[in-house]
Amino acid sequence: MGERFRCCRGALAVVVMCLLAVPAVAQFGGNTGGILGRVVDEQGGVLPGVSVTVKGPGAAQTVYSDARGEFHVVNLAPGVYALTLALQGFSTVNRENVSVSLGRDSELSIPMKLSAVAATVTVSGEVPVISTKKVETGAAITQEELKSIPNARDPWVVLQSVPGVQIDRVNVAGSESGQQSNFSGKGSTAGTFAVDGVNTTDMSALGASAPYYDFDSFQEMQVISGGADASIAGSGTHLNMVTKRGSNEVHGSARLFDVDHHFQSQNLPTEAQNQVFGPGGGPSGEAPGSPAPLAAGNHINSVQDYGAEVGGPVWRDHMWLWGSYGRDQINLVTAGATIDNTTLEDFNSKFNWQVVPSNSVDVWYLRSDKLKQGRSGGVTRPQETTWNQTTPQNTWKVADSQVAGSGFFFTAQYNGANGAFTLDPQGDPKRQSYIDGGGVWHNTYEFFASGRPQRQVKADISYFFNAGSIGNELKAGFGYLKAGARSSSQWPGQLDCTDCAISGSFFPGNGQAAQTYGDQFDCTDADGNSVPCATITRQSNLSIDNKYFSAYLQDAITMDRLTINLGVRWDQQYGNNNPTVIQGNPTPEFAAAGIAPTVNYLGANKPFTWNDWQPRVGLTYALGTNRTTVLKASYARYAEALGTNQTGQINPTNSVAYLYYPWNDANGDGVVQPGEVNVSDPTHPLSWRGIDPGFQGNGVSPNTFSSNFHAPKTTEFVAGVDHELFPAFAVGAVYTYRKFTDQLFRFPTGITSADYVLAGTFAGTLPSQLGGGTYSAPYYKLAPGFTAPPGYVWTNRSNYDQTYNGVDLIVTKRLSNKWMMRGSFSYNLDKQHTNGTSGCVDPTNTVPGQSADVGNPQTAYTAESCADNTYVATRSTGSGSKDSVFLNSKWQFNVNGMYQAPYGIELSGNVFGRQGYPYPMFRQGTTPT
Repeated sequence: MGERFRCCRGALAVVVMCLLAVPAVAQFGGNTGGILGRVVDEQGGVLPGVSVTVKGPGAAQTVYSDARGEFHVVNLAPGVYALTLALQGFSTVNRENVSVSLGRDSELSIPMKLSAVAATVTVSGEVPVISTKKVETGAAITQEELKSIPNARDPWVVLQSVPGVQIDRVNVAGSESGQQSNFSGKGSTAGTFAVDGVNTTDMSALGASAPYYDFDSFQEMQVISGGADASIAGSGTHLNMVTKRGSNEVHGSARLFDVDHHFQSQNLPTEAQNQVFGPGGGPSGEAPGSPAPLAAGNHINSVQDYGAEVGGPVWRDHMWLWGSYGRDQINLVTAGATIDNTTLEDFNSKFNWQVVPSNSVDVWYLRSDKLKQGRSGGVTRPQETTWNQTTPQNTWKVADSQVAGSGFFFTAQYNGANGAFTLDPQGDPKRQSYIDGGGVWHNTYEFFASGRPQRQVKADISYFFNAGSIGNELKAGFGYLKAGARSSSQWPGQLDCTDCAISGSFFPGNGQAAQTYGDQFDCTDADGNSVPCATITRQSNLSIDNKYFSAYLQDAITMDRLTINLGVRWDQQYGNNNPTVIQGNPTPEFAAAGIAPTVNYLGANKPFTWNDWQPRVGLTYALGTNRTTVLKASYARYAEALGTNQTGQINPTNSVAYLYYPWNDANGDGVVQPGEVNVSDPTHPLSWRGIDPGFQGNGVSPNTFSSNFHAPKTTEFVAGVDHELFPAFAVGAVYTYRKFTDQLFRFPTGITSADYVLAGTFAGTLPSQLGGGTYSAPYYKLAPGFTAPPGYVWTNRSNYDQTYNGVDLIVTKRLSNKWMMRGSFSYNLDKQHTNGTSGCVDPTNTVPGQSADVGNPQTAYTAESCADNTYVATRSTGSGSKDSVFLNSKWQFNVNGMYQAPYGIELSGNVFGRQGYPYPMFRQGTTPT
């Protein structure tokens, strides 16, 4: 026993010294798999010292079995491999058709026979589908499924097929591939994306991907939604993708897909065709009350998808090259009859070099761009107010892998991305926007541009050793990520002057932007009446750098049939608000009144720092002679990720500032003239947003962070069973429980629930479409004479949590005997729990941002969102969202499969179903002042 512990301490010391020498991070997003094998004789005794040569897409590798007869081969590209096992006195064994999948160890048990003469035996068998050593929920998507299953061709559709993951749209025939889907996985709206080990998550919009992708460039995909892996950061849905690579054989493929509007049907209800607009008329200037142009509804004009990829050797067994090009064209027409055309274009390249037998280099580059003409069009956004979007993204990495003996492996990489995001209105930037009485925009719209640079260093170490009869698989990592956000936004409009300087470094117009627009019927005066108002704005000019440090240490301890995974993860997250200048509104009359002046922001470094230790524990136990049944359970603690938008909550430059003043459109032209705006009391506008009206030149935000502001937490328990019914075919069931606490939340500065008094009761009869019957609900207001300071305090929501309970039934059939299948059925239950009044300061729950936790917003109009033990309806939010769609249906299923018929014909299909999107119903009213 003493020798065993000394062995463990010595191995741990070696790993710790190696970690201290490497400034890198082991984040989710590896681009390889591995082979874990056990060599035995005819009586089942272990065989040490067996040479194992592995041949596949890259150079051959040779390792040796250890004292327990086990061998490990890591950092293998997904694909099919052949193994040759040799030991003096035994017949040489060739093991063919060994499949290696992304993020998994293919587990083999290989017998060798005694032989007095040299002999070679060739065997071929199925690699087990289930893992006997890992606790993990999610799905593995093979190359066969990616290329053969009929479905829309983007990664978000793949997410839809994963147990427990729901998305906010059904992508029919690729019509939604021009926009990313919002998704929720096992109660969490967080998510990460990785390609070839590079983090491609948009840290300015957590849950989104920075680039778009060429679907045919992928070799495999892996989705992780939970489990005990300490390399996983956050509780969200993690999509890991690996692109193809060159091999010793020249290979390639090409595709062409083209379909137009003749291949779709018309299912627009008569009620929608007869829908009319309010007093302002329709989006094309129709008279008030005239029919809206909805005869065709949202529909596809045409969809095209074409591309090619090719790879092969530069120097056989030493250097390989691969490249691909893909282009998607999605042309749509919206319900408002606006044109929405999207072009997705990708160029991929990869260079692999086996420098020496023990060292290899991997270089990868991705150029991705999205060109969208007519974004956000609809019945209230006619064509001239839509955006043209560009999203160019250059992503690259350089990686090195080193094998230092049969039990020690090391890999490190440096990668980066230079991305941009621009929304340029189609309307003339010299014109001024306005909103008519029906809420329809006219002329043009806001301009936005953003740069999102990113740099990352990361490394992983694997060390395999034995302590007597106990096997240990020690893995560790350490590292750093820097993610930046640079953005500017402003409203257009040409001032009536000839010598004005251009305002705003991003604005593309000639001349000075007035940064003012009119709203004909959407402001409220002191008497509670709706009145026209002029919106005087000031540009935003944001610069933020977030920094992430993380490390993990994990050991898989194997004792025959039992494996215990013990791990711990550490994350440190913080951000810096960099100094910037916000150009004020340039209109001379407004500038003279001190309205929205220029601000010199001095910046704020590390307004808070999140430090979190997160334990992970997993247990597996294999049953049966061939270990075809595995019981598994795990506990995990997650700290959620910090987005750049959260760092910017105290930054006065992070959004356009809006001040609303009374407006009399004297000449009826819909254009705000300075003489038409009542600015006699500039510090008391009708309303405001993103600015303190009493201190408009203040370079300090009224928002603050609480002293104990920390990362949201998720606690997870997983329990399940996997059973391989026969080779390559397995079924499983898994139960997941999650509790989400400490969610990010904002409260009005200086206000508590004690500052509200009962103001009255809303009562009435519900219409039949809302269920009928009567309703009665109290409403509250601030006590008379109470004046709160401006701004919000960002903190962690106390006396509030959300829970997720889910059961997944899963079936997996790897391609063999000419057929494959993957299917699942999930039952999900999300609820929220409140205790006391601290979860909602305003009992009526009308304070902006208080309607629910950030990231899982419910309807902002009902006090029921603060009620205890109610269902959580996660709303689709953010860029490109389906705003009226609420996720978290109770059940969902997906089944796909393929059969290889004679003459090279493949018969395949996919069936998806769900309960339907929840539709929260509410009754809205206006409280008396």
